[in-house]
Amino acid sequence: MSDSVQRSGMMKSAKLMALGLIVAVASGPLMAGAEDDAKAYYAKRSEQALKDLDFGTMEQKLLATYYMGAPARPQFVRPLGRELLENLEDPALRNSAPNDPIVKSHIAWALGQIGHEAAVPYLLEAAEKVNAIIEEKRKAVEAARQKRSPESHEFLIQQDEPGPFLSSKDVPFPYSPDVYWSVADEFKAVPAVNLSAEDHRARIEGYNYVNVMQHIFIALGKIRQKESAEKIVPYLEHPYPAIRQEAALALGKIGSLTALEALERRFQNEKEPAVRARIAFSIFLNDHTRVKYYQEILTMLKDNDVRVRLEAAKALRELALGESISPLFAAQRLEESTLVRTVIDQAIEHAERNNLFPPDAQFDTGPNRVWTYGRPVRPRK
Repeated sequence: MSDSVQRSGMMKSAKLMALGLIVAVASGPLMAGAEDDAKAYYAKRSEQALKDLDFGTMEQKLLATYYMGAPARPQFVRPLGRELLENLEDPALRNSAPNDPIVKSHIAWALGQIGHEAAVPYLLEAAEKVNAIIEEKRKAVEAARQKRSPESHEFLIQQDEPGPFLSSKDVPFPYSPDVYWSVADEFKAVPAVNLSAEDHRARIEGYNYVNVMQHIFIALGKIRQKESAEKIVPYLEHPYPAIRQEAALALGKIGSLTALEALERRFQNEKEPAVRARIAFSIFLNDHTRVKYYQEILTMLKDNDVRVRLEAAKALRELALGESISPLFAAQRLEESTLVRTVIDQAIEHAERNNLFPPDAQFDTGPNRVWTYGRPVRPRK
């Protein structure tokens, strides 16, 4: 009886082993087939993304940049670089929706996400061309303002001259209360916004070439090629503070001696407090012995201008120094802006983490220390 039970158990075990072997053998080709299907899918998707980048609509180009930038594959650097430079020197074509600044900004973002040094020549050349466009528009507006009389009593004027853009926060589409036509409000020339029109969908996003320049500098800061610092330094003298800010941050991320010397020179002459905060952060990020720049950031945390306080709070959040907890708590109690309070809370968390855990030499110190969304990333070679 016991022998029969034992034989029955052995037979059941053998059957189970045989069944498991059959399943394992049968699933092998299925797994290989799934892998082949995945390769075929991504090959087809990459081919379509390249076509959309060259010939697609605004939305198709944006989706293509997301696809190329997210996995950070260097194979997309050259197509993205060519498209970034495409039609920047043609005044007619660059006003079309597929060449809108929102598309160029996303292309620069994708190149920064990929992070390959081969993207640097494209980005630097694009910066020169975009800066020429910005300067052309700035001079046109200044010339129009010079021709305009300082005081006007007429209301029937042609809406074809550029003027000052005075934004209203109460309406979705800003207007100029002084009745002068503004090039910044491009929807004045049409009876209504038509979301079925691609150019209206592009312009309603509100991107301009200053945004393109900012994204170019952000990308250069992510790549951190030492040789690119010399080409970025002249933009510290740009007339627009927003561009000076991003140029300073890019130089701080690069962290070369050339970059730091240029930042120190500019700090002495810079008048805009928000830009001074960005420069001070960029210098102190690379050299913690220059305490005067840290003290400058703490002083700016008490400024009456909310933009300056925001820059100072962001700087302390990225520096993540335990000794900044007390001034951060003091600023938090006084802060009226919800946005600035949120950044201060994040800065306090980073500072407390710095006090709790000893610094890691590979992550937390030296000129290669870079934070991304509040967490340190491993420095590149």
